[in-house]
Amino acid sequence: MTQRVAAASQQVQFPIVESFTQGTVTNPHWKLLGSARLNGDSLELTPNAPSQAGTAFLDEPFSSTLGVTIDFDYSCEGGDQLGDGFSVYVIDGEQTTQPGGIGGALGYSFTRDTSGDIVASGVTAGYVGIGFDNFGNFATQHSGTGGDFTPQPNTVGVRGSGSLRQGFRWLTGVQVPGGFRGSWENGSHIQISIIDGRLTVRHANQANPNGTLPIDGFDLAGADGQARMPETFKLGFAAGTGSATASHRIRNLTVALPVNMPLGMSGPQTAKAGERVSYTIGVQNLGPNDAPDAVVEGTVPAELTDVELTCQGENGAVCRSGSVLDGLGLPIDLARGSKAMINLTGTIDPQFEGRLTCASQVTSPSRANTAGQYSDSVTTDVELPPVTVTPVINLPGWPQTWPPEAEGWVISYELTLAAHEQRVVWWEVLFDVPERTRINPQQSQWYEVVKDGTDGSVVITTPDDSHTIEPGAPLTVAVQLLYPSQQDAGDGTLRSLRSIEVTRP
Repeated sequence: MTQRVAAASQQVQFPIVESFTQGTVTNPHWKLLGSARLNGDSLELTPNAPSQAGTAFLDEPFSSTLGVTIDFDYSCEGGDQLGDGFSVYVIDGEQTTQPGGIGGALGYSFTRDTSGDIVASGVTAGYVGIGFDNFGNFATQHSGTGGDFTPQPNTVGVRGSGSLRQGFRWLTGVQVPGGFRGSWENGSHIQISIIDGRLTVRHANQANPNGTLPIDGFDLAGADGQARMPETFKLGFAAGTGSATASHRIRNLTVALPVNMPLGMSGPQTAKAGERVSYTIGVQNLGPNDAPDAVVEGTVPAELTDVELTCQGENGAVCRSGSVLDGLGLPIDLARGSKAMINLTGTIDPQFEGRLTCASQVTSPSRANTAGQYSDSVTTDVELPPVTVTPVINLPGWPQTWPPEAEGWVISYELTLAAHEQRVVWWEVLFDVPERTRINPQQSQWYEVVKDGTDGSVVITTPDDSHTIEPGAPLTVAVQLLYPSQQDAGDGTLRSLRSIEVTRP
């Protein structure tokens, strides 16, 4: 039965969030029909049993005018042959509906018998139904207007607008290798976007979080027989089984305004232990909506120390205060058309050898990211240099009051230089220091001071070929630094400390 129910003031506001994991729903307007039920940690549309049909329908309208994106995790498990499949559909938000046809209609369109007679009606005022069809009958002429004569298994199929016994034209379909068998463990995920009358469907999992786009920008509004896009939608999920069965379950549903926020990341492919390296993250907002609460998050390898985070916004992007204490976390007000460049810089552990992986992604609590790539990573292969340096910091240090031109706070260091594979004859040690810090002029040195720290960096080197470093026989270099004050000295950490082999004529 058709019933007009919606007004603008009654629309549910974005984002619509329903986890289905607590054994209850937060929105009382959900209708669970047929075999659909809350089953512990999810919304179960059908159990893994024959001849089941279940529908979950949110009988509350939401706006379509700025676009809409529907994200959810799914599980579809059963025997060798899964059937039939599940659908996601939207109807005119001024209407309400009962479930659509059983079997291959996947709860959206109408169902015909073998003689061509309609034996089960479709939904009321449907605008589009997207079928995730393992068995293949959603694409056939038994499940709406048009379609194939034979089943098309493992297909994302799209049927257009229709109501009860009319319409539901077959619009397009793409076969997906492997179909839609999925589980919570492998992170099976679907994203459906309707933006400016165009439909995009993303299929992703843990191994491929950016996913693939079997349907990419299909012109839904311009398709033959398609009704005008309504100002509001209502959302439904449905699933069915026949002789082939599967449990069809969903959870972690979010319905939100779409925003296209691509992210890319770059950094060194190779590096030496002890080097200071930088990773650059670029993120932008291509619309159609603003993202005032965008967040760039990521992993920072434990082998990176003394990590610095900077961010520069362009064209209206505003970088908020970020942190790298427990991984990267940086809020950004990312207006439509704006972008931000983020730099993550750190020093590789001087003793580390292996691979470092830095990863990042951009999300938004109130928006749905529709970008083809919203996460990225860079892997850096790290080799030990010919010579490494390990510091011992002798804290707390002491005050130096004489001579007056050399007053400050002194900390002494023992720098142990180790050769790994072959003898090192000529070497340098380099590190950065705070402003107005220098090598203590009161200390006698046997090594040569190339830079004393007054410009922010210290470089010391072997004075001749008599201070070689043999593998298994480290060389210790004693260094005193004169800091302007104890506060400036802090914990005495030497930034960007490294040692290199050099050549001499």
